[in-house]
Amino acid sequence: MPTERVARLVVLVCLLAPAGVGAQSSAPIKLIVRVFDGLDDITAHCRIAVYTADTRTAPLVPDLRPGTGYHVEVEPGLYDLQITWHGPDDTVAIEWAEHLSVLRYPDEGGRHIEIVNLQPVFGALLVRPPAAWLETERDWRVSAFLHGGVGRAGFEPTGGADHRLFILPAGRYDLVAALGSTELTVTDVEVPAQRTRLKLLEMK
Repeated sequence: MPTERVARLVVLVCLLAPAGVGAQSSAPIKLIVRVFDGLDDITAHCRIAVYTADTRTAPLVPDLRPGTGYHVEVEPGLYDLQITWHGPDDTVAIEWAEHLSVLRYPDEGGRHIEIVNLQPVFGALLVRPPAAWLETERDWRVSAFLHGGVGRAGFEPTGGADHRLFILPAGRYDLVAALGSTELTVTDVEVPAQRTRLKLLEMK
């Protein structure tokens, strides 16, 4: 018989909001959720229910789209996620990610990507390139390095149409991005534990 383990995972989202963001539009936002256990993407083994924060009635049930995560449209606001994970040996774990701030920012293009990690020492870093890089057919790349680390062994991201996703131990990192011979370097980027950080790269 399956065993059940119930745990609570409290996540407060901290995205890099562009300066000058004012009142939020009431237009729906596409919320995209992916779930990791450390470095392992377990999204396909989870079920997700989306509740208005501090409520436990009338949940929204997102659609799973393979390779990109769970998708659902929500109004701007605070939300709690119930994550039911079917793990090895017929175990079932129920995790909660609470008080997620889903707001509309111009640079997110009407969507909000949220990464939940069941391991408390990990965070997530979403990197978006300069807009001009997305207007070409050439592939761009980016690597992350421990800030001030010895040996400079890099971390590689997973792909995305207009972003790259890093799953990283919480800490500070340097980024090196390139499109052809054009290279951008950003230093000392903080990746907090249990949070999703968005970093926008800009041409100097």
